[in-house]
Amino acid sequence: MRVLVLALLAGLVALALSASSPSAPSRTNPVQAENAQPGSTGWRFRPAAQHAIEGYASQASAAPGDTLELHVSTAHAASYRIEIYRLGWYGGAGGRLMACAPASCADEPGRPQALTMPAGDGFLDAGWPVTDRLTVPPTWVSGYYTAVLRLTTGPAANSGNSIPFVVRAPPPRQSAILVQAPVNTWQAYNDWGGTSLYHDSSGAPCKGVCTRVSFDRPYAEGGPHGLWPYELPLVHFLEKSGYDVSYTTDVDTDADPGELLRHRLVIVDGHGEYWTKTMRDAFDTARSVGTNLAFLGANTGYWQMRYADDRRTIVEYRLARLDPEPNPALKTVRFRELGRPECELEGIEYVRAGGESIGGPFDYGVAPGGLSDPWFAGTALTASSVLPGLVGYEWDALSAGCRTPPSTVLFHYGGPPAPADAVRFTAPSGAVVFSAGSLSFAQGLDDWRSEPRSLPSGDPRLEAFMANVLADLERPAPPRVSTSAGRGRVRIELRRARDPRVEAVSVFRAPARDPLARGSRGMHLVCRTLLPSCLDSTAPRGRAVRYVVVVRDPWGSSVPLVTRPVAAR
Repeated sequence: MRVLVLALLAGLVALALSASSPSAPSRTNPVQAENAQPGSTGWRFRPAAQHAIEGYASQASAAPGDTLELHVSTAHAASYRIEIYRLGWYGGAGGRLMACAPASCADEPGRPQALTMPAGDGFLDAGWPVTDRLTVPPTWVSGYYTAVLRLTTGPAANSGNSIPFVVRAPPPRQSAILVQAPVNTWQAYNDWGGTSLYHDSSGAPCKGVCTRVSFDRPYAEGGPHGLWPYELPLVHFLEKSGYDVSYTTDVDTDADPGELLRHRLVIVDGHGEYWTKTMRDAFDTARSVGTNLAFLGANTGYWQMRYADDRRTIVEYRLARLDPEPNPALKTVRFRELGRPECELEGIEYVRAGGESIGGPFDYGVAPGGLSDPWFAGTALTASSVLPGLVGYEWDALSAGCRTPPSTVLFHYGGPPAPADAVRFTAPSGAVVFSAGSLSFAQGLDDWRSEPRSLPSGDPRLEAFMANVLADLERPAPPRVSTSAGRGRVRIELRRARDPRVEAVSVFRAPARDPLARGSRGMHLVCRTLLPSCLDSTAPRGRAVRYVVVVRDPWGSSVPLVTRPVAAR
C-alpha cells in the first residue's frame, strides 16, 4: 500500500516522538555564544594607498592549533600592527577583535618587499618572507576572519589593508550547517601584480594566455572579489539568527571531500565559479547520500580548474586544446563541456544563449503559483511582491533539457537580457536543493554597508522566507515508505539513501481516525531501527491503523511521514 506524505503537517512536528525542531536548538551553540560577546567595528578601516601596506597568508584557512603565516610589506620603513577580527553579527558591530600582533597591540617595524613581474602565462608569486606568525587558539569559533594590517606611524597612520582567511572547526565539531567560502574565485579575479585569469599585465583580456594565478600574493585594492557584497550578508544573517554553523573553503573541500558528509546542510556562499573535479565529485556524492544543498549565489561550479603547488596555484586554460593535461576528465574547461552541466547538480545554470546573464540590478518577483509553497508561509510576500535589486550582476536560470528532478520555481525575473530563477528540487536520495539564482540574492538578508548599527537591515520578507528554507534544509529526509498487511502483522518497508549521519528511524503505530497532534493518545513505538524494514507483529486484526515514521540525525528529526490506513488480516 502506498503512503500519503503529509509534508509540513502542522501538529505532527510537535508530537511526542522526540522529533525536536532543528531551528529551535535546546542549548546554546558556539556561534550563539560567540556573538553574545561585545563586538568591535575596527574591522572597517580607512584603506591605505596602493602598496603602502599589504600582505597575504600562506594558508586559505586554519584550524585551532594551526599556525597562520603572514607576509607583510610596507612601502616605507613605517610601523604597523596586525589586528585579527572574526566577522559575525555581534549586535550589529559586524566583528570582534580576537588578537593582535604584537600581542600587546603595540606595533612593529615594517619594510618594503620586492614587487616582481608576472611570467608570460600570468603567474605571479610574490615570494615575500614570513613576517608574522599566529597560532589559532582552541577557543576561536569557526568563521570568516580578517587580519587588518594597520599603519601606526607616518602621514598614513591608521589606514590599512586586510588579509581574509577562514578558521575551520576542529574535527569533533560537526555543525548542522557548513558554509563554503569561494576562495578560488577570489583569486581568479584578483589582479594584484597586473594579471588575473581575466586580464594580462597590459589590462587586455587574456584570451587563453593567462593560465595560472597564485594564492601567494596580496589582494588588489578593494579586497577579495565578492567577499564584502555577496558573502558577508549571509554570514551576518546566519549569525544574528543563531544558526549552528561552521565554515570551510574551496581548498579544504578539495583536500577533504568527506567534510561535506559531516553536516546536514552545505551552503555555497557567493560566487563559487571555479571548482576542481574533486569538489564537483564531493557535492555529487554528498547529495546522493542525502546532504541538503543551498547555493546562495550564482554562476557556481562553472569552470573546472586544477590546483598546483600544493593547492597554492590555480590552473585554468579554458580551452581543451591548450591544456597539456592528458586526462580528458581533468581538462580546465566549463563543466558542461565535460558532460557535467551545473544544472544537473543545482537545478539552474548561467545562461549565455540569447542574452548573457550579466548586468543589473533587476528585481526578483514571486513566481506564478509560488505562494502556495510552504516556504512562503508567514513571509508577507504576495503575488505582486518584488525583491528589489536582487538579480545581478550574474544570475542563473532553468535550462531546457537539463536532467534534474522536477523543480519548483520560487522567484523569477523574466529578462532582458536573460531570465533568472530561484528554484528548489528533491534529489532521488531525498536531499533537498535550493538555488537562489543570483549573486545579489543574499543582499536582501543584510545591508552590510550600514554598520555599525543595532538593528537588522535586511528585507524582513526575505528573512522570513530564508528561515523557512533553513528549517527545512536542516532536517534529514524522510524515507520512502510502503506497508503490506499479513495475518496479525504489518510490514513497513523503509527505503532511503545510505546516509551515514542517520542515527535511527522510528516507526510509531497510531489510530486511523484520531487526530495526530500534541498529546495524541494511542501512539505506540513499533521499532527504532536502521534496517530497511520494520515488522509490527502486534498490529490489531481488522482494525485500521496508520504508521508515523521519523528519521533522526545528530541535529534533529525529519518531518513525520504518515501512511495511509492499513489493517492486519
